[in-house]
Amino acid sequence: MNADIIKIDAPSSAPAGEQVIVDVSVKNISGSDQYIAVTAVYDSTSFPFQFDYLLVSPGQTVVFRGVFTMPSENVRVTAWSWYWDGSQWVQDDQMTKDIALAVSSPQISGFQILDFSKV
Repeated sequence: MNADIIKIDAPSSAPAGEQVIVDVSVKNISGSDQYIAVTAVYDSTSFPFQFDYLLVSPGQTVVFRGVFTMPSENVRVTAWSWYWDGSQWVQDDQMTKDIALAVSSPQISGFQILDFSKV
C-alpha cells in the first residue's frame, strides 16, 4: 500500500439538487515520492475531482476535492486511491461514506384567527 485514504469529509445529509462537496484525504505511506490519484462514485455514478493526480512526498497528506449534485435519494460515496507504478495506475485503498437525503420540513405559518363572527 502506498496511497492510504485517511478520511472522506462530506456532509451526512443534503437536500436534493444541492451541490455536495466531497474531500478525500490521502497519505503517501511509501518511502518515496508517488503520483497519487483519486476516483469516486456516488452509488454507480462517477463524479470529477479538482486534480487528476498529484505528486506526493513520503508522509505527506493531500486532499482531493470532488463535487456532485445530490439526487433525490440516499447515496453511498465510494472513493479509491491509486498510485502510478511507472507503467500503470494501481488501485490501492478504498473507503465509503453514506449521505442521507435531507427532507425539508414544511414551514409553519404565523397565521392566527384573532376574532370571528357567527353568521
